Amino acid sequence: MPVTYRFDSNIIVVEMFSEYSMNDLRTAILNSLTDCEGPDNPSLLFNLGESRSIFIRSSEDINLVANFITSIAKRFNNRLAFVSSYDLPYGLMRFVSVRSGACGIESEVFRTYDEAREWLLS
Repeated sequence: MPVTYRFDSNIIVVEMFSEYSMNDLRTAILNSLTDCEGPDNPSLLFNLGESRSIFIRSSEDINLVANFITSIAKRFNNRLAFVSSYDLPYGLMRFVSVRSGACGIESEVFRTYDEAREWLLS
C-alpha cells in the first residue's frame, strides 16, 4: 500500500511510501479518522520518510492537500505534525504548516518521528 495509517497512543500516523496518488492520500486520511479502532481525540502525524511522490507534486497538488487538511482539522483536534528527513519535503511541509496555522491548526515540521511524537503528546 502506498499510503497506510496506524495508531500510536492518541496519534494517527499516516505514512507515505514510494509513489501514490492524491486520492490514495485522502482515502487513507479519511479511513484513519473513521476507523473504530482509532483513538478518541486524536492528533495527526504525516510521515513522509519513504515518499517519492512528494518530489514530483505540483504546487497545485500541495495547495489541494492543504485545503483538504484544513477542511477536516476539527477531526484531529487541530494538531498536526509532519516528518521528513529530506530537505524538499521538509520545506514543502513548512509551507503547509504556515498556511494551516493561519487557519487555526497547530502544526510543526520535524526531521524525526520521535521529535514529532513527543511534540504531539506534550
